[in-house]
Amino acid sequence: MAVKFWRRPSAGRSAVHAKNGLVASSQPLASSAGIHILKEGGNACDAIIAMAAVLNVAEPFSTGIGGDAFALLHIPGEKSPVGINGSGLSPRKLTFDFLVYEENLTEIPITGILPVTIPGAVSAWGQIHERYGLLSWDQVLESAINYATNGYPVSPLIAQVWNELVPKLKLHEGARQTYLIDEERAPLPGELFIQEALGKTFSKLAKYGYNEFYKGGLADQTIEFLQKEGSVIDSLDLANFSAEWTKPVSKLIYDHRLWEHGPNGQGLVTLQILAIAEELDIARYPLNSAEYLHILIEAKKLAFSDAFAYLADPIDMKVDVADFLTDNYAQTRASQINPHRALMEIPPALNMGEDTVYLTAIDKDGLAISFINSLYYGFGSGVVDPITGIAFQNRGAGFTLEKGHPNQYKPKKRPYHTIIPAMITSNSSDKLLHSFGVMGGHHQPIGQSQVFLNLVLQGMDPQDAISTPRFHHDQNSNIVAFEEPIDIKVKSQLRRIGHNVRDSVGFNFGGGQIISISENRTYSGGSDPRKDGQAQGF
Repeated sequence: MAVKFWRRPSAGRSAVHAKNGLVASSQPLASSAGIHILKEGGNACDAIIAMAAVLNVAEPFSTGIGGDAFALLHIPGEKSPVGINGSGLSPRKLTFDFLVYEENLTEIPITGILPVTIPGAVSAWGQIHERYGLLSWDQVLESAINYATNGYPVSPLIAQVWNELVPKLKLHEGARQTYLIDEERAPLPGELFIQEALGKTFSKLAKYGYNEFYKGGLADQTIEFLQKEGSVIDSLDLANFSAEWTKPVSKLIYDHRLWEHGPNGQGLVTLQILAIAEELDIARYPLNSAEYLHILIEAKKLAFSDAFAYLADPIDMKVDVADFLTDNYAQTRASQINPHRALMEIPPALNMGEDTVYLTAIDKDGLAISFINSLYYGFGSGVVDPITGIAFQNRGAGFTLEKGHPNQYKPKKRPYHTIIPAMITSNSSDKLLHSFGVMGGHHQPIGQSQVFLNLVLQGMDPQDAISTPRFHHDQNSNIVAFEEPIDIKVKSQLRRIGHNVRDSVGFNFGGGQIISISENRTYSGGSDPRKDGQAQGF
């Protein structure tokens, strides 16, 4: 009998299935670069660096070597993932007193030279490659060099976001020269965009290795540029920096172990949200029903309230990470949720950004990496070196200037960080089940929590789990927004119990990727339709 039609999920995408390797990122060009690396004999670590480098070129406002990165790695045969913290430190010569008493600041600005911290991403790339990579640096960076040097056609979605950032780019001469056509406009959809300076920078990294960024000629150029802009970052700041290998934190949620990177990242928030939700037995309620969403929204409010009060660089945290992971914590917080009334008074949030890329890869041997790379806000600080093509992040805006707060600014310190890679393993066998993440500033723990429940409670495949409509809650305004087609009756029910409900327009629902591993060791992947993403396998 002839097949009369194909039936796809409502999102218009199907999960991608593969046996020998699978990658997923927010840009098809990056995903293609990752698959090329796997086919050339590289492993998942080689592929992830290749993809991250291409994303610096193809999605330049979100990510790049002027930013930070975190990763979790699943090594076949190991019982738990390993982590790496590639978030940079504040400059050793920039003091709290200078910011508060000489600059008269009450918060660190999001643009300009003051929020620029040491870029940590390249060190994370380098150490991952040094420990686990198989191919040479020039092979890994080949695609990024090609797209930067010869150009690539800009997608409509990227062109739209780029255009919205034109006013910010016009504030800085280097940014105008590097990222605007004739220093006036963003590239149009389909227009070829060339980044010759960035191509030369990647060529130097390919030739000399990642330490060229911190101790070589590239470091000298970076210091010269930043100091001309008024930064106090010097050669010792760069030369003494190194990404750090870390032990991830985890919690058992609905008989699945969820792994997150610990502070200074906000992965604990996801664990807290889900622990509270499990304590209230969210599994009793239908997906995206009023009761289901009320539990998640309220759990989010409480978890972020604790995060903004206590999470920081571990050197200054006043509470133990383990305290957040106890059943007693979840029970106490769950008892504070009224099933019939929304929490109205919430502590104010810190300044959170939204521009990030999440990507993941797995190879034929089962080596997997969950990876996230970010400039924080669009084009970071807005400060760009036209000689190297590097846009510098504004992660310093993640600090607070509130005296005595654990996240108070001080020199040689990491700020509260939004970017969080995640993995899920089987509680019974320690096998990797899912490598996933959801980008988008402080939406990340909200999005991760919803995706986790889609995978674990709803049994969705990775594409459906990432495509399913989400909610977003803003801690400052206490507004909660919903994507379509969450039922209007559900929204009305939530309004009646006090939630400040809005539609989706103008709110960030992030974007993510998932790779899932089946019992027979085949892979399936999904990529978020909210971005240009694509999962590819072979």
